[in-house]
Amino acid sequence: MTRMTTPISAYRIQLRNGLSFSDIAAIVPYLNDLGIDTLTVSPIFSTIEVSSGKKSYNPTKLDGEAGGEYGFAVLDTALRKLGMGLVVDINPNQMPATHHNPWWFDVLEWGSESRYAGHFDVDWKKRLTLPVLQRPLVEEVQAETLQLHFHQGKLAFGITYGDVFYPLHPRSYEVVLRGVGNALSIDFLDAANKADAQRSEEFHFRLREIYESSELAHRLELAAWLKELSQDMDAIDKVLSMQKWRLMTRQKARRRMNYRHAFDSVHSVGVQVEKPQPFKDFHEVPLDLLEISQIIGFRVNQIDGLADPEAYLRQLRANAGENAYLVTDKILLDGEKHPALWHADGTAGYEFISATANVLIDHDKLAALEKLYSDIGGPGLLHYRGAKSAVLHRRFAAELQALVDLIISIDPDAATGLDLTRAVTDLVIELPVFRTYSDGRGVLEPYRSILRSTISEIKSRADATDARALEFVQKILETSDSLGGKRARFITKFQQLTAAVMAQAIEQSHRYGRGPIALDEVILHGADSGDPVQAFHDKMLNKAAAAPRGMLATTFSYTTKFGEDARMRLLALSEAPEPWCEAVLRWRQKHAQHVATIEETPAPDPQTEWLIFQTLAAIWPLTLPLDDETGLNAVREDLSAFIQKAISEIQRDAFWTEINRPYELAVMDYINQLFADRSFLQDFVETMRPFWVAGAINSFSQTVLKATAPGVAVVYNGAECWDFGVSNIPASTDVNFEALATRLSYADQSPLNILLEDWHTGAIKQRLVSTHLRARKRKPGLFTGGEYVPLKVTGKKRRNVIAFLRKDGSDVCMVAVPRHPFDAVRRFNTPFMPIPGWGDTAIQVPQEIRGLELQDLMTGNRTILADKCLMADAMRGFSTVSLMTD
Repeated sequence: MTRMTTPISAYRIQLRNGLSFSDIAAIVPYLNDLGIDTLTVSPIFSTIEVSSGKKSYNPTKLDGEAGGEYGFAVLDTALRKLGMGLVVDINPNQMPATHHNPWWFDVLEWGSESRYAGHFDVDWKKRLTLPVLQRPLVEEVQAETLQLHFHQGKLAFGITYGDVFYPLHPRSYEVVLRGVGNALSIDFLDAANKADAQRSEEFHFRLREIYESSELAHRLELAAWLKELSQDMDAIDKVLSMQKWRLMTRQKARRRMNYRHAFDSVHSVGVQVEKPQPFKDFHEVPLDLLEISQIIGFRVNQIDGLADPEAYLRQLRANAGENAYLVTDKILLDGEKHPALWHADGTAGYEFISATANVLIDHDKLAALEKLYSDIGGPGLLHYRGAKSAVLHRRFAAELQALVDLIISIDPDAATGLDLTRAVTDLVIELPVFRTYSDGRGVLEPYRSILRSTISEIKSRADATDARALEFVQKILETSDSLGGKRARFITKFQQLTAAVMAQAIEQSHRYGRGPIALDEVILHGADSGDPVQAFHDKMLNKAAAAPRGMLATTFSYTTKFGEDARMRLLALSEAPEPWCEAVLRWRQKHAQHVATIEETPAPDPQTEWLIFQTLAAIWPLTLPLDDETGLNAVREDLSAFIQKAISEIQRDAFWTEINRPYELAVMDYINQLFADRSFLQDFVETMRPFWVAGAINSFSQTVLKATAPGVAVVYNGAECWDFGVSNIPASTDVNFEALATRLSYADQSPLNILLEDWHTGAIKQRLVSTHLRARKRKPGLFTGGEYVPLKVTGKKRRNVIAFLRKDGSDVCMVAVPRHPFDAVRRFNTPFMPIPGWGDTAIQVPQEIRGLELQDLMTGNRTILADKCLMADAMRGFSTVSLMTD
């Protein structure tokens, strides 16, 4: 079949929980039946498990654990057979800082002499500071946690700490081998004396020859000597002093870090992909695969961490070709539009999460919900700037100090160091977007305006930063002058720092504490509550004009905590704040005896209680009976894991400090008591039923909007059925694709009314997804490039409808979905909008399509368009409308 180059719809799978390339190949026929034409997979290159999940550490090799070259060939063949494409993730901004990474290993071994020293963003004026020790060095040596040994896999001498290996510089081998006089140590020392950083493979090959040909007695003698040496503090200290790196505790290293890190200083190191050789080495294999496999393009992760995203994308486009599909994980905030100069097809689509949430949430009642939350004991909204401040000072203190030192070196008399520190700090914290962008003339519009408004806001505060310091920083960022390299370096490092701080603040803390719905702040930040429907139309019009081939996502990224349907349930809470808050108060009173007191603090505190009940409301499986002990335990474990993570990250006084274990145990006991109380569970299920019904209709609306709005609809694995999971909880991410295939067959063959009655299984959503994805396949130009036309709605329920037209030549699709369904369905058990309630509500049909005969994608009913389309007629069989030409 012909190899495709432009996605119409995509299915995203992450290689975790043991999933392999061959496993994915086995489900390709199912994905094709679902209506998918493109698979997007992360990560496909050699990976290591770190605290935030699997990360690629070697872009030159396919992931061996996932099946390596053979497994990838199996997947590629399966895709080729059905003419499907593959989009893979690459992260040119950072790589794991681990000995598994061959480039980083070489840098650890040779320092600035390494062939790869220029690949990483390291300040080589001093030794690498590695913030890895749990205790001071002396204590670690005494505890024998640092061990000198010869690593047979890496073929080098080094120090093992935990499961990480730190290679020694060959020039220090003499100190290590001084106490051993056998032939093995003599040969090792000879090889070390001849070692050359530019031919390190030869050196390690020679060490392999020496070791494998040596006598067993000599190996044992060497091992015994290294064991003894590991317990000698003076010897260890002398060996470490000769290395190109130094091991320190995180606290001590906080202000001494000398390499750029994206999120976690222990696990990542920034790549200088803006340089020619690093760019070539990083992209050589991905670009080769683009030529020879079903890979049609790349999703570029952490794009805002790069020195110059626009220049990088220009270079990538030049190497990948005009037909390659390129998207970035850029998250558009505060009214940002897709950068016009970027040589990319669009973003990964996370801004669509905010667009749909903003139009489906009930802004009129949100304030009441927030007030009730505050009355119960919540602190109100925790502004994300508080999280940014904690991240900046605890994770990026060294980067902040480096920026201040740099700006002082530009003009020592501009302002005091203290004032400049405060000016840079305030700008990083207050900037409402990930970063600004600039060229040789300074910051580009509209970011220049954002920067100026941010500075004005800072100046207007009662505790305002010294104006002279702020204005000097502004001048450096905005103007072109003769300051040359230092000025350019300051701008780049400032932009990279603001991106890293915003990203980690979003990921690590703020979502848990935003208030009564605890959605992530990118959803409602800058929300337009005046006319949310018009705001949605404006966003889609902008997307159709700027990036019509960009993705549309509704599920997990690092910016969300809940699955897409769990989030739709939470939006329903905003429609009925009083009954929800009454229920929370009732449940709190019922279980007040289970609230412990830890250091004069209730455990759980009121806002954590709210979060527990809210999370349970979001994730409760629709098909779970109260006598299913196994199912209840699974939900309890997911809830406990989520809340445990939340209370460790939501600390408002000090993020990421010592865990309050007694508090944590008390909260876990509270959750256990909830699940032991069957009367509570019965009350909970009955109370939540109307919210779940309304949430299901919200999900229908979100699904149809994603499938018909401008862009490439992306389905996260398993989210074609109900997605009530929470992020980063492994038990919530296992997907049974065999069951999904069976359910799809059932969904295809069953009457719509039966699927609605059986809505708890998720087959109805799968039918909704597959029906629209198949329609996209039939008319790809209509949805990825067609015109987007907002439609006027009249009648008493006009505010409860979002309607628009997609048009591409003679092909049209008229779409309408409901919003704010709670009042209409609160007395029903099925997610279906009652027909009488629509009254005279109608879509005003444009003159140009009147008289056309269209077919509803879900019901199959045919309609000849008149001057208006009554919602009561259009939604007679299902509560969304997608009327399309044959």
